[in-house]
Amino acid sequence: MTARFLTVAAPSAALLAAAFLSGCATGPRVEAVGPAAFSPGAATYRLADPVESEAVVAVKRQLAASGWRESAASPDWIIDVAYGVRPQRTGAFTDEAAREGEWTTPPVLPQWWTNGRKLHVLTLTLNRAGTEPSVHEASARTAVSDRKAQAALGALAEAVVAELPAAD
Repeated sequence: MTARFLTVAAPSAALLAAAFLSGCATGPRVEAVGPAAFSPGAATYRLADPVESEAVVAVKRQLAASGWRESAASPDWIIDVAYGVRPQRTGAFTDEAAREGEWTTPPVLPQWWTNGRKLHVLTLTLNRAGTEPSVHEASARTAVSDRKAQAALGALAEAVVAELPAAD
């Protein structure tokens, strides 16, 4: 009876260990929220803040890959890039969400195994001026440790730009 248990349990334990370890080797889990459907048109843009941070560089790289073109003269969109890092216990809200009494990102009590992780949030706000002004917002977030922060920023930029419609 014991020998039969071991022949069944050993492969199951090995499969369970492999599944657990493969989860450790993957990149950060990213949650993205896209804007309501809209057509970007020619999709030329300029950044609201010309400071070249790591987040801005990552977003510009992803926008270029999606067909968006940077233009200083009369762009279709002005894009504000906001990147924040905070403890998981700290929530966030936008002005609009605060008026409705809802959290954009509710605070969480992290599990003991995620205590060292911080919440990384990347938000793009697209502003269109002219005859039909409009504002669209897309964001992505993930909780990672400090040693995975660089990988998280690249994954967030990819995820948030993927939520935008492709350029015409």
